[in-house]
Amino acid sequence: MASEALYRKWRSQTFDELVGQEHVVQTLRHAIQTGRIGHAYLFTGPRGVGKTTMARLLAKAVNCEAPQEQRPCNRCELCQAITEGRAVDVIEMDAASHTSVEDAREIIERIQFRPTSARVKVYVIDEVHMLSNAAFNALLKTLEEPPPHALFILATTELHKVPATIISRCQRFVFQRHSVANIAAHLERIAAAEGVTLEPGVAGRIARAATGAMRDAISILDQLIAGSDGTITLAQVQDLLGAADTSQVGALVNALLDGDVQAALQAITTTADSGADLRQFARDLVERLRGLLLLSVTNAATMLDVPDDVLAEMKSQAARADAARLVAWLKLFANLDYQLRTSAYGQLPLELAVVEALIAPQPASASPTRASVPPQPAAVTPKRLTSPPVAHQATEAPPATPGPASNESGAAPEADRALSDAQPTPAPTAKAPEQVIQVADDAVFLLADVEAVWDQVKEDIRAIDKLIYAQLDGVVPINVEDRTVVLLATKGEWQKKKLEVERTRKRIERELTRALGSPCFYRVTIDQQEEMPDLQKQIQQIRRDELVRSAINIFDATIIAVDKL
Repeated sequence: MASEALYRKWRSQTFDELVGQEHVVQTLRHAIQTGRIGHAYLFTGPRGVGKTTMARLLAKAVNCEAPQEQRPCNRCELCQAITEGRAVDVIEMDAASHTSVEDAREIIERIQFRPTSARVKVYVIDEVHMLSNAAFNALLKTLEEPPPHALFILATTELHKVPATIISRCQRFVFQRHSVANIAAHLERIAAAEGVTLEPGVAGRIARAATGAMRDAISILDQLIAGSDGTITLAQVQDLLGAADTSQVGALVNALLDGDVQAALQAITTTADSGADLRQFARDLVERLRGLLLLSVTNAATMLDVPDDVLAEMKSQAARADAARLVAWLKLFANLDYQLRTSAYGQLPLELAVVEALIAPQPASASPTRASVPPQPAAVTPKRLTSPPVAHQATEAPPATPGPASNESGAAPEADRALSDAQPTPAPTAKAPEQVIQVADDAVFLLADVEAVWDQVKEDIRAIDKLIYAQLDGVVPINVEDRTVVLLATKGEWQKKKLEVERTRKRIERELTRALGSPCFYRVTIDQQEEMPDLQKQIQQIRRDELVRSAINIFDATIIAVDKL
């Protein structure tokens, strides 16, 4: 017979046993003690942080037979029935497998019947964001005004997929990720109760790998216990997680601080050859650089949860580190997770990042693109022209040179002849087209360049923020104004407002700047015709021509007119 998983065995059965989420516990406890229980709750947050556990605790509390201040007691018949999963009045439904409107109608029909033994009939709908739109619409009225004997508890990891009409009918609680200290302490308690010894640093290493999810941490511990003889070592944890030895992370950081490219690449090669997970290695590197930044800026070692030997090494590294370099490295290495996951070339993205960090590219020496041209002094004519240059050349008169008759001796002095010979011969004036439309073309980037990197920019954003990635669905760049990219929101005003949120703007502009190699901004429009009149469309079409683009890049040229002939 299969043994019970640790995360099920150690699921909290009372509010006192629950680890973390104090803000939710305090509010629900007060509501139970005062009898102010809502009719619908929405629990949202990352996976493994206690949403389903809290839903079961609330189901116990509203049906518990103990005094209000002791609920849930986990001793009465109803509490025991809910704990063992045999309470017929507490219905748990997985919305991922019950998505249709028929499932919603079944809930509506059954909820009208009073509970058989409990006081309140509780419906717990997990992953509620998976319901179809029709199912959500069918539940609206019942969710707003359920029978007095009914309680809805909805749980989701993706709040943005739940309709606003559903959210507005619920009391919403946001569950937070557990801290490393909380997870490590809980793992120590579980290990002691299970008769297992954890070597120093094991609980913290598991806690950091769980990234705030208590269930993930307990599952890792369960797997380690199954393969151990009563003692779990740090080496076992690293083998299970595919994590590199911390010495390799320290070696790579030392190489970065010393500017030693060969040593840095050797550290990566050693890690890859050992079979370690390179994504986890990159995360450990980012965590180490973050710690060095905190030590460099604040010198507060209490903000770091690392073993003493690692802390001593980090203090030594922080003394040699420069905050500006650490910030640049953090931005560089923090974006590697998606690339390492999708790359077919193993450690190549990590090696490229190291080389980029230590041997900074010089865009100006590669090609004379517009982005690398230094700012012009104020005396130079700006590129936004009001008339073609040929018009100026036609009106300028050549400077008058004194002829031989102006000299009394009848011959020009040698100095005058030398000066005359040194003056360049004026270039022949080009014939201006008969019909010229004058335009202002001050874009720092070519629209074609923006279009070329746009898909990669979206994928990079997807790796760090899936919500913003979803908001970019159907968005396309249609124009460039100086350093500002004009984005067309094809889904209307609501999409435009989402993209104009300050947090979203910073993320997207950061990725655009990184992809284009120069500071870049954007604005959003929903009217392409207004943004792109006929003349501007013609200019953008011309800029896509390969020969024109080559001329712009080679000569740092500017389109000043369009010949209509």
